[in-house]
Amino acid sequence: MSNEKELLIFGLDGATYDLLDTWFERGRLPFLKKIVEDGVRSDMESTIPPLTGPAWTTFQTGVNPGKHGVFDWGSSGELDYGRGMIDASSIKTKTIWELLSEAGKRVGSIGLPVTYPPKEVNGFITTGVLTPKAADDYIYPPELRDDLEGEVGRYRFAPTHAEMALNSSKWIEELKKSIKNREDTALHLLTTQDWDVSLVYFMETDTVNHHLYHKNTGDTVNNTNEDADEDPVLEVYERVEEAVRTITEAVGKENTNIMLVSDHGFGPLKWIFNVNSWLLKKGYLKLKESTGVKIKRLAGRLGFNQKNMYKIGDLLGPLARGNEWEMEGFDDILGKIFLSLNDVDWENTQAYSRGGVTGALRLNIKGREKHGCVDMEKAEELREEIVNELSALQNPYTGEPVIDTVMKNEEVYGGPWTELGPDILFLTKDMKTDTGGLTVFKTMDSVIPAFAITGTHRMDGIFAGNGPKFNRGITLKEMSIVDPASIILYLNDLDIPNYMDGELQEKAFAQSYWTDNPPRYVDAKLPGAEGRKSDNKDDEEIRERLKSLGYLA
Repeated sequence: MSNEKELLIFGLDGATYDLLDTWFERGRLPFLKKIVEDGVRSDMESTIPPLTGPAWTTFQTGVNPGKHGVFDWGSSGELDYGRGMIDASSIKTKTIWELLSEAGKRVGSIGLPVTYPPKEVNGFITTGVLTPKAADDYIYPPELRDDLEGEVGRYRFAPTHAEMALNSSKWIEELKKSIKNREDTALHLLTTQDWDVSLVYFMETDTVNHHLYHKNTGDTVNNTNEDADEDPVLEVYERVEEAVRTITEAVGKENTNIMLVSDHGFGPLKWIFNVNSWLLKKGYLKLKESTGVKIKRLAGRLGFNQKNMYKIGDLLGPLARGNEWEMEGFDDILGKIFLSLNDVDWENTQAYSRGGVTGALRLNIKGREKHGCVDMEKAEELREEIVNELSALQNPYTGEPVIDTVMKNEEVYGGPWTELGPDILFLTKDMKTDTGGLTVFKTMDSVIPAFAITGTHRMDGIFAGNGPKFNRGITLKEMSIVDPASIILYLNDLDIPNYMDGELQEKAFAQSYWTDNPPRYVDAKLPGAEGRKSDNKDDEEIRERLKSLGYLA
């Protein structure tokens, strides 16, 4: 066995100091508090939009989406309007796991999103939420699968979907089982395989906040929990902390450095901006004139929509008890009843949104999109027009602006794949509004009160570093999610390629380490990615899973 165990990273999806600090002050999560307060800490700005897929890809590569090519959950720049889902083969440059492997380091990555199908590395990878349900190729090297399953049972690549409100207590127990499975997987692999750098990822901290943020006692302003002694969100965090402590104590050594990272923050969700319904009203998006589409549209106007029909789930909830409820199939059925992307008249649609929980629009440009109708020379004029319309949009319930900041593609991204990204991006006011997206038309109204989920993403995630190579008791200036890749290379005394977008803060590291090991930057071209391509046959399954977990609106 290797005696290095240089760096152990924990990915806590959606974690934010806005909540953690409140719990720390109350004496909760003492192990996480010790890591944070005895080391260095910083807020860590996410990608724009702050979405799990592109954010964790940025973490893995150290570059912005314009250089790695992943902008949301849908495949970018494809001819089918992003219906395909991303996977590891969508990443157009090398990941940190590949760079470390090439430098002779042994790596381990457990459960991180956008790692399926797994890359060949000097070490091991188990994949995450984008793994098809029936996949057996979720682990590299593949010969580890039988041994792993013999020790911990079937590997869980994602949390159990959120059953409806009637089953929330049962769901929390299922989330704990999912955390236990990840903990057991990590303990087995990290104690039986050689590694220098490893990461263990937990999605449950994000999923529980999407659905139960309103019961979160860490948010003293927006908490509506009637029983302050019961906090299902904190309960999940405490189980994750237990896993982090158990893993650290089992495999950490005196010289092991620890990092805590999250891909974005979290906060309350109050409103839904139905982007495509708004585009439809403004005339930028058109629907087919078929009889079926006209019936769906009329039904939507009469109130037969996903918002009003959501309560059906409360009635079906009891049927799920004791069974593996196929929520994905249920969502698929609903998608066929209501307006969807299949009902869009692409030849006459100028702009559209592909979905997700944050704002991004694409223009339907001739020669770029499959059925583009916007002339390239008129695209900029159209973009300016939509930018101005978005900036002026008001919430009919409050009279306040819906949008805080509107940005153009080139203002956000930089790199060879920039043009694959959305043409317009926006952040909503106080980030309390997310978007319905193209996957569904929630209602025919542009802005509605939120339903089904009560929490959504914020821009600031977390970073913490603790160990002999880190400084102690220091708060750093705000970091970016492009930074950790450079930090990981630096902590392993490796060259940092200058194509990476991250930076090192001298204050983050022990002065003796910084003095003895000044960072080395090298000229390097952005490398292309290698790896097995997915056949995308499981895209619909993955899309529906992401919807049920709260990742797709």
